[in-house]
Amino acid sequence: MHHGIIEDILVFLAVAVVISPLCQRLRVSPVLGYLVAGSVVGPVGLGLIADNDGTRSLAELGIVFLLFMIGLELSWERLKVIRHYIFGLGSAQMMLTGLVATLALTLVGTEFRPALVIGFALAFSSTAFVLQILSDQGSMNSQGGRVAVAVLILQDLAVVPLLVLIPLLATSHDFLSGATALGLSVAKAAIAMALIFAVARLALRPLFQAVASTHSPEVFVAAALLAVIGTSFATEAAGLSHSLGAFLAGVLLASTEFRHQVEADLQPIRGLLMGLFFLTVGMVVDPHQVLARLPEMATMVGALLAGKALILTGLALAFRFPLATALNLGLLLAQGGEFAFVVLAKAGQVGLTNAATIETITAVVAISMALTPILAAIGDWVIRRHRRLQGAAHVPDEDSKDLKDHVVLVGCGRSGQIVATILAEKSIPFVALDRDPHMVELLRAKGLPVYFGDVRKVDVLKAVGAARARLVVMTINSGSGREKLVPRLKRAFPDLRLLVRARDRRQARVLEALGAHVVVPEILEGSLHLAGHALTTVGVPAADVHELIESYRRNDYARLALTHEVE
Repeated sequence: MHHGIIEDILVFLAVAVVISPLCQRLRVSPVLGYLVAGSVVGPVGLGLIADNDGTRSLAELGIVFLLFMIGLELSWERLKVIRHYIFGLGSAQMMLTGLVATLALTLVGTEFRPALVIGFALAFSSTAFVLQILSDQGSMNSQGGRVAVAVLILQDLAVVPLLVLIPLLATSHDFLSGATALGLSVAKAAIAMALIFAVARLALRPLFQAVASTHSPEVFVAAALLAVIGTSFATEAAGLSHSLGAFLAGVLLASTEFRHQVEADLQPIRGLLMGLFFLTVGMVVDPHQVLARLPEMATMVGALLAGKALILTGLALAFRFPLATALNLGLLLAQGGEFAFVVLAKAGQVGLTNAATIETITAVVAISMALTPILAAIGDWVIRRHRRLQGAAHVPDEDSKDLKDHVVLVGCGRSGQIVATILAEKSIPFVALDRDPHMVELLRAKGLPVYFGDVRKVDVLKAVGAARARLVVMTINSGSGREKLVPRLKRAFPDLRLLVRARDRRQARVLEALGAHVVVPEILEGSLHLAGHALTTVGVPAADVHELIESYRRNDYARLALTHEVE
């Protein structure tokens, strides 16, 4: 790594430290902040960051990690549920948008082959922007969010045959031979993808089970990075998109008990790299050129956004989605996408398009991406207004598979297993976390929703929906762990009710002072049960025994004359 790249990284970190708090204070999307900052500090602005291969490679890693996180959100079972949207609505959007854009470009004088490539490049939407916005809105698992993700998945898959097609368009003048070559390339890609999928499916779970048993957080993070970058490298070596490999790794891990811990560990890395990606996108926009050609650029950006929004809205209506959902989807996916930059760069390399055209289309796509937060906000307003009119403003989407008002169970020892069993028997939705991979595997084999996770990291609890949960039941055996975790949970989830197991009354008082709502001291509860059985055995009526024990509980154990308590 040479000194110039180090300087670029230092500038980027400084921008990240400034942009995120500033955008939070101004209540605007950090995505927009990074775009503006990229234009300011990039080569066309102050020149503080160079547009070189090192910077672009780091930025591309952001896309890799983003696609991995998408995969984590989409287990194989969930992918099967939305397959109709992927190959139905997604394919229809890609083909119709690409053909309409191609026709429009030929009508303004562009040759057919360059127009075909540019038209399909414009059909892509921004996976990075849309996923970031859905995550910020908490809409990833809503009906509209899942359909948007389905369309984006198809677009990610479509980049493979398009990149294969571009050299054939530049060199082949025979349609039949070109189509044959394209078919063979796609078949080879499908075989390579199936092989990578099979190998990863066999290797990933045993790898994480072995690593989790070491109880080493740094080794677990290393294994997660190996899974992401390793599968990404494998698909790229096979001639496929590197982001597709990361997506496959995410899908495979989504159905395992390690999903939430991996998500929590890689979230900060993904956030930083995505910020760098947005920064590099902003660097390609020259404000001077945009201002000099403002009417022309505004017309092209407006045509792109309006055309894609109309096509997507119409297709969503054809697939029988409600009008509000269709409008929201059209606005959310109306922008150009990051894969357009990849496609245009490939077209420039083979001489299919000239540098001036690439620069213009790149600027149009980048500006459309910058407008995404505004369009998404309008779409979200449409959805909320529709729900208010339907009298369901506070009712979650019935199609959402996200857990809400559920129980989060922390710890799956003897006490935790009893709680989990009772919750399951009463059909109360819950998610359980434990640090012992063998225990997790055993309980999952019984059909319980138990995941591997280090509960000392609040991000793990966020990953299982603690912010939307009804309560957290903490049964972990570590006394100091409970006393450290309770205040963290209170700070992170102030409205969440905390039910905590304590060893004795002394620890119970500490946990109550730290913010736990209900604390059950196991030694005293056990003693009360023993006393109750003793009284029943010597002939005290059961009703009197019950009243006596409940009296002690109501008085918060104050009547218990204890001279000392065992820690």
